[in-house]
Amino acid sequence: MDKKKNPIPIKNLFFMLCYAWNVLAIMDDIKVADDEYDDAYDLLARVFAYGIGRLIRSGFHRSYVEQTEELSTLRGKISVQDSINGMMMQRKKLACIYDEYSTNDIFNQILKYTIDSLLRNPNVSMLTKKELKKQAMFFVGIESKPPTKENRQKLLFNRNNVIYKLLTNVAVMLYDETVVNEEEGHNTFKDFFREQQMHKVFELFILNFYAMHLERSTYRVHAPKINWQIEENANDIWGGAFDVDINPGDRRTDIVIENKKTQLQMIFDAKYYRKTFVKAYMESEEENIRASHLNQLRGYILDSKFEGKKVGALLYPMVNNDLNKGKVFPIQGSPIIVKTINLNDEWRQIEKDMLDFLQKIEKVKYGWR
Repeated sequence: MDKKKNPIPIKNLFFMLCYAWNVLAIMDDIKVADDEYDDAYDLLARVFAYGIGRLIRSGFHRSYVEQTEELSTLRGKISVQDSINGMMMQRKKLACIYDEYSTNDIFNQILKYTIDSLLRNPNVSMLTKKELKKQAMFFVGIESKPPTKENRQKLLFNRNNVIYKLLTNVAVMLYDETVVNEEEGHNTFKDFFREQQMHKVFELFILNFYAMHLERSTYRVHAPKINWQIEENANDIWGGAFDVDINPGDRRTDIVIENKKTQLQMIFDAKYYRKTFVKAYMESEEENIRASHLNQLRGYILDSKFEGKKVGALLYPMVNNDLNKGKVFPIQGSPIIVKTINLNDEWRQIEKDMLDFLQKIEKVKYGWR
């Protein structure tokens, strides 16, 4: 994806993140405008700002935070060593340790850190920063802590603080992709929107979308591992000449949808690439689907132990090639469909397109009918 011209509207990105991170409960609670942004990171900053606005209106998370304070009267328990070391006894003071029900907890500390980081970042627009500055006033008195792996482990999410799951995931995404420029002393971002981070968002969005919208009594939606088909008696055959390794590595699928009634397995592989097609040869103008993508998916289909009919599909975001209808490669025993999803479309149309695609596969007069 081109960082300077990101084709995903902020509303659609927000919905994708809600699906990818399983925070669908807040999709209707946050009104997301149809703004357009040229910079991918400003998009994330706007999503973050929308979430913070919702949080301010609903109220911050509070938890019991341990405090140590020099007091004239006893509160909580005494820290004897601190009282002695600080010579507090002579001043008739005690070092008291007590729990205070406070907003200054790790949830809000991570959000404070992210707001401060975004305000310093040159990739974020002045319009977005203006809103973040107003929101920063609500975090006065809250410490700033980065979303490191250690700090993330302290977070416990439930349905009462689901908004924090969205905000924290955005904070982690921004933090993990931030590079500190040692010479100039400021933070910059990697261009993760091109493939790496957005690939995972795209994949989880599709998986969770189908898991939510398909009837569970009929469909099973999951992302299982598909084991390699290992030769029987491999050691007897190869052991005399070679070391035998019966585990070539894990192969976890992106999305697998199984129709329990028709015994049809649909294996979808999500690919977030700047180009759907690539040149067939260095000096050729002809463009084809990447053979490696077809081979990978065909391997999944052939090695799947599902007892029924199987079909594969490669799903790409629509960038420079419109395959909205879908193009099928009728490979014997493992047909593969290539389809693009227009993430720039109206959200309801995206949902309809994805559900219609599944129905089209099932209506084909093939072996599974």
